[in-house]
Amino acid sequence: MSAPGVRQRIKRLVPPIARRDEQIRELKRQLQRATRDSGQESEEELTALRASLERPSLQRSLDDLRRSVVSLRAVDPDQAHPLRQLPFKLRNYRLAASHGIAVPEIYAAWSTVDEIDLSGLPDEFVVKSDGGAGGHGVLPLRRDGEDRYTLVSTDRVMTSEDVRERLRGISTLSGPYFAEELLRGAGGGTAIPEDVKLFAFYGEIGQVLLRQMPEHANLRKANYRFVDEHGEDLGDGVWDARLDRSIEPPTGLATMVDVAKHLSRAVGVPFVRVDLYETDRGVVLGEITRVPGGKPQYSAEHDAFMGQLYEDARWHLERDIVTGRPPGILHGLHEAPNPYPADHISQRPDPGTWAVRREPCPWCAEAPQA
Repeated sequence: MSAPGVRQRIKRLVPPIARRDEQIRELKRQLQRATRDSGQESEEELTALRASLERPSLQRSLDDLRRSVVSLRAVDPDQAHPLRQLPFKLRNYRLAASHGIAVPEIYAAWSTVDEIDLSGLPDEFVVKSDGGAGGHGVLPLRRDGEDRYTLVSTDRVMTSEDVRERLRGISTLSGPYFAEELLRGAGGGTAIPEDVKLFAFYGEIGQVLLRQMPEHANLRKANYRFVDEHGEDLGDGVWDARLDRSIEPPTGLATMVDVAKHLSRAVGVPFVRVDLYETDRGVVLGEITRVPGGKPQYSAEHDAFMGQLYEDARWHLERDIVTGRPPGILHGLHEAPNPYPADHISQRPDPGTWAVRREPCPWCAEAPQA
């Protein structure tokens, strides 16, 4: 077979290579057109663009993941793949609890929006949906009277029907729905503790996002800081319009790093973002996210650094599977009650892909070996 024929065969076997080469060809065509129009040389631009496509990139990897998850839905309708299992909050609470990691207390769970009944709950609580991302489907509430609730950190007052109507109106949410405890920050000084979002690559931490949200779900008022796992500022590595380098890392950052590393090894995928809170009862899980939203601007070097972590994590995970790690999400040996309503599939005698696989999990407790 001729050399060009070998190259074509490799491209067919490795679609990312073919896709990259097509991107380079298209960029070259664009630059050639620009050169004809302007009469200026663009070879340096082409070289820089080619280099950016050939180096690792977290942004590109997440864009590819976001796109490919759409295809995964058709390939895996029964949700056997860990990427299909991660979007469910109660499922992740059960996973974390099985590894001895604190999660919010669940007060009640309802299969449908219409079943939601707030009357018997404590005076402070949070209503959430099991499926769906974004703060608009999360309602931290404080009771102010008979069927009267104030949305915490705002002056908005809601009734039970307002809550149900709010959840009905967000098409991206899916049940079941549940009420959990309203977490308080360390020292009890605030009802909503700071978000600490750790970018975890199968036991390695690429960066930590600290987010202050003075008003619930209002990203326009949010402030951010990016640090490494030791709390050191990432400097020019990340830029965001609402960057605030005065935000202090939590005192329990080292514990949060250990928790995020552990969970990232347990979930059976190369990358997750682990959201944690430092509360008056210690570090508590917020959620596990498979593909984070937002578009912070990474420097080429920092993007490549995390892109390399992503690639390495994929190979470490696959190597562990080859040498004995069971594939998929691994639950720990701690007692972890099922928080879902009685009619949920996970409560059936044969729960199918919702079955829990409990393992001693040396792969979770130890960093992956090179």
